[in-house]
Amino acid sequence: MYWTGSCGGCDVSFLELGAALLDVLSKVEIVFWPALVDAKRADVEALPAGAIDVALINGTLRTEENREMAELLREKSKLIVAYGACAHLGGIPGLANLSQREEILAAVFGDGFRPTPPPGGSPEDAPPELLAEALPLSAAVRVDYVVPGCPPPPGLISRAFDALLGELPPTGHVFAPEKALCEECPRTKEERRLTQVVRPHEVLPDPEKCLLDQGMICLGPVTRGGCDAACPKAGMPCTGCLGPTPNAGDQGLAMLSALASLVRAGEEGEAAFASEDKVLDAIVDPVGTFHKYALPATWRVPSPLRGGGSGRGGRP
Repeated sequence: MYWTGSCGGCDVSFLELGAALLDVLSKVEIVFWPALVDAKRADVEALPAGAIDVALINGTLRTEENREMAELLREKSKLIVAYGACAHLGGIPGLANLSQREEILAAVFGDGFRPTPPPGGSPEDAPPELLAEALPLSAAVRVDYVVPGCPPPPGLISRAFDALLGELPPTGHVFAPEKALCEECPRTKEERRLTQVVRPHEVLPDPEKCLLDQGMICLGPVTRGGCDAACPKAGMPCTGCLGPTPNAGDQGLAMLSALASLVRAGEEGEAAFASEDKVLDAIVDPVGTFHKYALPATWRVPSPLRGGGSGRGGRP
């Protein structure tokens, strides 16, 4: 298990398995997990190629060290699992791609900042260089499987371990249902006509009705199920952490398309366009709303890591 650029929630998520975690641990040998055991990079480097059966990597790739460790673990492992939304799609840290690396460093550390060792330190004590952009794991190495989520829900973690310790699915499998989250949401869907857009803190939602029908931008229609609709059940709209359904493609654009067909302000026709635009103008932070987790996986800027290419990228 390795943690690149993330909050650490994915490492903690295993505890959600409860007593079942003991059964998993009884069947595996932990070779490398910096958050749990005292193994070093040199220990991994000393292993022969393919010595590790499965490496679970969580977090976005943000630094040169992240990329090097991903490549090292790819070499030493038979299987690589992108664990969590950041490794899968780039995650919330990937929203930093809206700014250039130099702009971020200047905003945080001031103009002219360059990573250097602390006073009296050796060159290797310097912080690692930031990559030009945040990247999903698949941008650097071949990914065999994905466990999605922010963090992955316990049901999907169990599903992944059952497969990894038993019969493996085809390479590229995502350990989450292909059906949309709406299919497992208990809220009733009736109106399917959006006349206003509201944010969660602006209303006390009806506990029975679909949040999208109540004006909240809920990404349930375009997001994989697998979390038992935990957020909508709690009155919060789905923000899409389990990634797009296979049919959705670009999760954000699919949701925009859905909204375009739902917004209504009076009678249909050109006369209503201005009023309908006013409804959509109420969406605060469109990029953060529709591409909260998948910006690096769907929209890319030129990057030396990809040979300077640009445009939309693919997902494993």
